[in-house]
Amino acid sequence: MKTYSHIKIAYYSGTGGTELAAKSFQSRLEEKRCICTIEKITDGMSVNQSDHDLLLLLFPVHAFNAPEPVYRWIDSLDAVNHISAAVISVSGAGEVCPNTACRVGSIKRLTKKGYRVIYDRMIVMPSNWVASAPSPLPYLLMQTLPIAVEQISCDLLSGVCKKGEPLWIDRFFSVMGKLETSGGHYWGKRIKVLGHCTNCGWCAGHCPAGNITMSNGKPAFGDQCHFCLKCIYGCPSKALHPGTMKFVVIQEGYCLKDITEKFSQNPQTSIKDLKVGFFWLGVKKYLLSLEDKHK
Repeated sequence: MKTYSHIKIAYYSGTGGTELAAKSFQSRLEEKRCICTIEKITDGMSVNQSDHDLLLLLFPVHAFNAPEPVYRWIDSLDAVNHISAAVISVSGAGEVCPNTACRVGSIKRLTKKGYRVIYDRMIVMPSNWVASAPSPLPYLLMQTLPIAVEQISCDLLSGVCKKGEPLWIDRFFSVMGKLETSGGHYWGKRIKVLGHCTNCGWCAGHCPAGNITMSNGKPAFGDQCHFCLKCIYGCPSKALHPGTMKFVVIQEGYCLKDITEKFSQNPQTSIKDLKVGFFWLGVKKYLLSLEDKHK
């Protein structure tokens, strides 16, 4: 089994799915007697250039790519000499079109910095975009996260090399995704503050883009929104509302803690027997692959 003396885990997270995965990796790898440091990517600049012999980079899929701060973070790194790296993307739909090229840009940037990217893979978490996955998929995804983390950790520590094969059409989507990124800046500036806002400042304190400030006791939005939806879903008084493209926000809200607490209410279900629509076939395929490897 290959042993790394120091693993650096870096992650960007909006509504919490990637952060949960990153901390799960930290816990599992430390149980395997690895030394880990963890860094949350916020403004895009690395604050921890510590020595490491494996970089584990995690990010949610934004506009068929990594979020902008992830690219800026990579660009801020010191050059290295063939240090191993693994790139893990997180999505609500799985390794399906149009997301299969989402790691290409970050892998290219890491390679230019001197990293040797030996492994890349998708982890699926409950969707926070447009529509939540039908029950019981969100619960099953939360339950199987430790299985996915264990499998990937074992692969990495065993020296397994695993590289994705992006669809050619998804490379096109990846390029076109830059338009959505620009649209996210526009979207963020038009978030509405409803009258029952309590001026608590939660949104300003938790925005990963640093795009929200408090002005005269009310949230004010700049033009650097990452379109992560954290402020919308996380506002304690539910006082933030999209000013445009309202359909992207799940009406019932999004909270991983709530999903977790429903485990006891969810009967055991055979994944193979689940009936899901076309949009969620990638999620079912992901769950089946974890089930098969876990047996």
